[in-house]
Amino acid sequence: MFWDSIVAALKMFSYWETYVAGLEYLAIYIIPMLVLSRFTGKGGLSLRYISMLLIPATQVAALIMLIFTLATLIFGFTNEASWDFPWRVVMMAPMAFVMLVAVLIIVSFVFSLIPVLGRFHSLQTLILGGLSLVFVLSMFDSVNPGQVRVDVNFIPGLWFTLGIIVIGGFLSWLGTIVSDLIVSRVGFSNARTGQIIMIPISAVFGFIPLFIYGAWLGAQVKGGF
Repeated sequence: MFWDSIVAALKMFSYWETYVAGLEYLAIYIIPMLVLSRFTGKGGLSLRYISMLLIPATQVAALIMLIFTLATLIFGFTNEASWDFPWRVVMMAPMAFVMLVAVLIIVSFVFSLIPVLGRFHSLQTLILGGLSLVFVLSMFDSVNPGQVRVDVNFIPGLWFTLGIIVIGGFLSWLGTIVSDLIVSRVGFSNARTGQIIMIPISAVFGFIPLFIYGAWLGAQVKGGF
């Protein structure tokens, strides 16, 4: 099932919705930080401490929009994204949604404080995205009645988990290298701005192991690939 999940994950990149949602993810993640960088530069505020609070919030907002929109594609339920699904969840289960956001922000903030691991933003994407996928799947039957009618095991087996860890670790390293290369080639005048741009670019590399995990969850519901 691991290799089938990889194939299903790579198939995500054949949908135009993935790229649109990806651009939306980058916009939600980057724009608030760039605006903050400009204003703090003029006002003399400490960007470092403010960004420590803002980065987790923007990351969670961007990731939730991406996961909720692409959930039906990630799970393999349909061949179309559900652009209105995030708003349907907010309307139908506002308290559960607020709790999810709060938990993800806390996890994101704590993870960013962990030495070494805190620099692997794609690994953070996998963890936060995985929690979001579990939430979405648990919500599907209430938002889309009849969609999910089987018990789903959210924790994969040992070898499947090791496979995701290996792929995620490699992509975390690759994401750090690529983002650093992009930022150095563009040559931002403000070093802090360059660091802000690096975070979401490297985080994008966590999408593939996240899609693998989502495909595995979806296969349980569908009874196979």
